Amino acid sequence: MTILIEIDKLPSMTGKTNSQISPTGSLAAAAAHARGKTSEEYREARDEYAAIRALRERNWIAAHIRERRYELDLTQHDVAERAGTSHSFISKLESGDHIPTIPVLKRILAVLDEELLIGIERRGDDAETEREIAPVPKLVDA
Repeated sequence: MTILIEIDKLPSMTGKTNSQISPTGSLAAAAAHARGKTSEEYREARDEYAAIRALRERNWIAAHIRERRYELDLTQHDVAERAGTSHSFISKLESGDHIPTIPVLKRILAVLDEELLIGIERRGDDAETEREIAPVPKLVDA
């Protein structure tokens, strides 16, 4: 039987030495650190997602809005203007210290191409959970 590729030829074919080749690849943290050294955009995105993860621990709604806005490359000012509210309101909301009313939340989520749903969960005596999810009815803005 003929061996098609000799193992000792791989480093010369790839231009790497054996000390640079890892059979499992680099660790994700090491690779992220290396990308962060060379890319300002990567560092900003990494830092933003770290802040969003921390915010999610305190206020899931705020974290979700901030993450979705970031994904759509919108500023807080863009969202505020399109949702008919102020920049300071969006800033307070994304800080996690403020919960909006349902009508305002619906408008903000519409700007982010999302729809607010209301869920109700009932736990019966038999430990079986019943869930009902529905769109929020049309409400008059206060």
